[in-house]
Amino acid sequence: MKTRWAGAAHVEVYCGPDVLLIDPYCSRPGKMEILTQPLRPRIGKIRSFLNGIGGTVRAIAVGHTHFDHSLDAPEIARLTHAAVLGSSSLATLFELSGLPGVVTVCQPHDPVDIGQSMRVTMIPSRHGRILGKFFLMEGEIDRRRRLPLRAHRYRLGSMFAVHVRTGGISILHVGSAGFKAEELESVRCDILFLCVSGWKGTPGYPQMVIDLVRPSCVVPIHHDDFTVPIGGDGGCRILRSADLDGFMKRVRAGFPGVEIRVLPPQADITITGG
Repeated sequence: MKTRWAGAAHVEVYCGPDVLLIDPYCSRPGKMEILTQPLRPRIGKIRSFLNGIGGTVRAIAVGHTHFDHSLDAPEIARLTHAAVLGSSSLATLFELSGLPGVVTVCQPHDPVDIGQSMRVTMIPSRHGRILGKFFLMEGEIDRRRRLPLRAHRYRLGSMFAVHVRTGGISILHVGSAGFKAEELESVRCDILFLCVSGWKGTPGYPQMVIDLVRPSCVVPIHHDDFTVPIGGDGGCRILRSADLDGFMKRVRAGFPGVEIRVLPPQADITITGG
């Protein structure tokens, strides 16, 4: 099996012909659009992305419903007929998108099987903090609204980390720089996709997450400027405010035996299951 980070919190998991998308985000609207206009998925970008998928998209898991995690999910589901896992806020977004009943509203720690190759479990989590104390856009997406929504209307909803077992490998996706230690006590993973942006705002992050889930490999994600496109060569603009270098130094100092893979978007990690 293989995995791939595709910018922001977007991660792809491949097991044979089956593909799971976590927080898929292709549209990447620019800063001015985010600040001043309702947001619309870029259908052309989504189709181009799906045409490049080397398999069949079986499922989409969305950890929370901020726009950079959920904007594109309804259109991807419409085009692929994939199963969708997430929160009641995500179900509302799909209803507004004309896709009622598509989302499986997940219960914490209740595994969902995707075909015969993957098992997905949503782990309750917290969003990273802004300025050390504020959360971004808490609450549920308002079902009284109509699409397209402005960025601030994409409310957080329930916050989940996504745990995947497939091909003898365990993967944990932490899409925001927050966590609930009590929810991770029984979770273990081989590969940890770990959000960087905002990491300084949560006490104990990222060390406590790594100490709890004991990965052999950490892949930093969500440290790129998601308001600009991914380059044709897979390059991305790193957010200076994310302090990726400081994040890596902290992880390496605390966990010298853990491999850290800082990857360009769309680079594959291939793993042989145990």
